[in-house]
Amino acid sequence: MTKAESVYQNHNSSYANINSEILFDQLLEISADGMRLMDEKGQVLRVNGAYCKLTCKKKEELEGRRFSDIYFKDDRSRIFDTFQGHIQNQDLPVHSEGKYCLWDGRPIWLEFSNSLLDIPGAGRFVLSILKDITPRKEAEFALAASENRFRLLFNHANDAVFVISLSDDIKLDRFIEVNRAACESLMFSKEKFMTLNPYAIIPQEYYDSINIKLSELTSRKQAIFRMESLRRDKRRIPVEISAHLFEFKDRPTVLFIARDITKRAEVEQRLKNTSAQLRNLAVRQQAVREDERTLIAREIHDELGQVLTVSKIQLSLLVGRLFEDKENMKDKFKPVMQLIDQAVDSVQQISAKLRPGILDELGLAAAIEWQTKDFEERTGIAFRSSLLKHELILSKDKATAIFRIYQEALTNVARHAQAERVSTFLRIENGLLILEVIDNGRGITRSQLEDHRSLGILGMKERAMILGGTVSINGVPGQGTSLKVEMPLDENMQ
Repeated sequence: MTKAESVYQNHNSSYANINSEILFDQLLEISADGMRLMDEKGQVLRVNGAYCKLTCKKKEELEGRRFSDIYFKDDRSRIFDTFQGHIQNQDLPVHSEGKYCLWDGRPIWLEFSNSLLDIPGAGRFVLSILKDITPRKEAEFALAASENRFRLLFNHANDAVFVISLSDDIKLDRFIEVNRAACESLMFSKEKFMTLNPYAIIPQEYYDSINIKLSELTSRKQAIFRMESLRRDKRRIPVEISAHLFEFKDRPTVLFIARDITKRAEVEQRLKNTSAQLRNLAVRQQAVREDERTLIAREIHDELGQVLTVSKIQLSLLVGRLFEDKENMKDKFKPVMQLIDQAVDSVQQISAKLRPGILDELGLAAAIEWQTKDFEERTGIAFRSSLLKHELILSKDKATAIFRIYQEALTNVARHAQAERVSTFLRIENGLLILEVIDNGRGITRSQLEDHRSLGILGMKERAMILGGTVSINGVPGQGTSLKVEMPLDENMQ
């Protein structure tokens, strides 16, 4: 090699080294992460600005010193000895992370990326890239703590909780998670749950209804409903389900909270049985009361009415014989005769009020018509009626209930409505016998309807309810009140 060639080669080598060093410096400074170059003895050769910012030290305080000087003084020896051991054993971790305390007492989580560089003729060096991951670790710890709290609540909840994913056709797909209460109530281990088809714990007759609820969840996101769950021993448990739809790993998933309502269902059934018994008792009491009224009305009409009639006849004959030619004496007995006539009228009115014979003899429509005319004569309120023209075949209990409700409605009109007109309608519609009473009075108020002391309204509703009917009352202030009775027809009428 000529001298010129040697000079040229050395010049190119120096130029390449200079370019490499410039490039290295630029890479150090543009890096957002801290970068540190040190020899195998742990002495820092070069650092970048990000490293200075990370450690809160200047370059002159870092370069030429041990790397361990950035840590808290009590930890420096341990950290340095660990580094020396890795260098000697040639097992320096490529990636690692840990929590450290810096020289100023500041705690920090650091992530390291280490590269061991062997440069011929220069020695061995370590290039480390340091990243502050404190925010990420704190978020991870917070998430872990949150997950622990959730799992604690999840597993200690008194209600059974199921997390179930949905298939593409919005059907129950598979169990994702179940809590301890679910395992205990249905007698499956958690491992067994994870292998089950969710429909295995649902009675087959509920499949359609649960699929309908799942479809509703896609729009409403939550639902509450009742069904039954199947235990491992096939025993059924009545449950109230609270379902919530959410996304988990990009799939629709449902959180089911199932509350065992066995005791509540038993109480509800007992309450239903008690209510049925009370209604049956009420029906019986109504029937007994009407029978007593009928008997009393008949006794008053037949016995007392006959006695008064016979008394009038006998008194008339006696007066005629004793005072045959004395008209002035006969006239003195006319007031007595009138009193007897008034007594007979009173007996008829009392017996009719107790139990109008027309209700049993001619039926409900005729009884309503009679009651309407009697009420119109006594109150002077104008009536308009539209009643059934054909014979109405109705059970005695239903006919009596509707008639008594009508009487109570007219009584309320007379006492409270201050009405001038009343319209009465009796018709058959959609398998129901409907009675409507509409007045143009001052209108019943909501507070009056809801007043627990309104025994008349309560009595009307109870009479209808025990026979499967309903009573609805609506009022408009200043415009009047409407009462509507709907009673199912007897089977032989439908």
